[in-house]
Amino acid sequence: MSLFISGPVNPALFRLGWVMIPLLAGAPSLTPAHADLIKLKQGGEIRGKLIPDHSGAESSRSIETLGGGLIRLDAQQIEFVTNRPLVIEEYETRARQTADTVEAHLELAEWCRKNFLTTPRHQELEKVIKLDPDHAKARAALGYTKRDGEWMTRDQIMRKNGYVKYKGRYVSSAELELLEKNQADLEAERKWSKKINLWVTWVLSQNPQYQSEGLQNIQAIEDPHAVAGLARSLGKHENLSLRSLLVTTLQRIPGDLPLRPLAELALTDPHQAIREAALEALTERDASRAIVYFIEALKHKSNLIVQRAAAGLSAIGDREVVPELINALVTSHTYRVRVPDASSTYSFNSNGSFGGSGIVLPPDIEAGLLAGRYPNGVIVLPSQQPKVQMRTVSINHVHQNSAVLEALQKLTEQNFGYNQRLWRLWWTSAENQTGILPAIP
Repeated sequence: MSLFISGPVNPALFRLGWVMIPLLAGAPSLTPAHADLIKLKQGGEIRGKLIPDHSGAESSRSIETLGGGLIRLDAQQIEFVTNRPLVIEEYETRARQTADTVEAHLELAEWCRKNFLTTPRHQELEKVIKLDPDHAKARAALGYTKRDGEWMTRDQIMRKNGYVKYKGRYVSSAELELLEKNQADLEAERKWSKKINLWVTWVLSQNPQYQSEGLQNIQAIEDPHAVAGLARSLGKHENLSLRSLLVTTLQRIPGDLPLRPLAELALTDPHQAIREAALEALTERDASRAIVYFIEALKHKSNLIVQRAAAGLSAIGDREVVPELINALVTSHTYRVRVPDASSTYSFNSNGSFGGSGIVLPPDIEAGLLAGRYPNGVIVLPSQQPKVQMRTVSINHVHQNSAVLEALQKLTEQNFGYNQRLWRLWWTSAENQTGILPAIP
């Protein structure tokens, strides 16, 4: 049996992504290892096996559904076509039928593990910890460890302790510099650091001549060996003018060494003008090697840094960063906040004291209450407010990152909102070139 769909497609024809059509009695079901998926422009999906059209016509596409039915679609109604393993189809069917409970998501995560579906398994475990943030088994499966009352991944723990990953192992920042540089480079950097420290002292002095000479010396630097000293002396300096000077100086230095400090300024500097100037400096040079710093920042525990990283990738990135941006469309962040302890309650007692804290009503107010002069009651603000017990709690919040979406829209000229699944489906089809349809004139 075949069904031809032409003109606007009513999404109501499709439920849960499966096509509702009568099937021929005894029609054989498809059991391929992979299945094609057609995403319709007006909503809905059709899964099955595309039928090759040897006539060369591009006005329609035919697909045999997983149940054996045949559907022919007007190509103008198709958003994209992609191919993926059949086990993914089964996972999505199971996921739609899974109750939003800890037990149900754990069960589906275990099914994913047995079927070697790593990403879907992590998605189910993330749903578990969203429902139960302190679920130890789910946290452990995702690589978290509890440190100082906060769940952290190994990478987060090591970064917090000042270590970075280098060729698969963790090293300190100082060790990283030693690994990446030879002795001659280190000696040249040390010489520059001494000069730069002296010139910064001159710039901050009260002597106008020293100020001018120090500024001119820094502005004249063009040697890449000076980058490390400039970044150490100026990168975190509380003086806004010195951080701005760092940006303009790094702009003139050739090579890749200025990329890291410029990226750090664009991501972390507290002043917007500095961040914008650093990002502009990156756009004016070959910043392809700086992209890695912004990709790493998409995983930052601070949502603010995630948003800045996306803005940076929008400016200097290319389509190769699309998968990382898709992963960062929606991110979860934990916040530690101080809140009043719910067990602390306060009220006026019959003897005039407040919450047992020893605060007594003023004599004239107490006499007035007894005489009935305040029929509607009275509010008394004590000169010393009672101490309220406080406690620190962890609050998990899921962010839809607008800067990430804007970067995706710019780099792909597509818009699937915050639907990560649709973005991944489209990206697979685009990358594999299995279903991008030419425009119909």
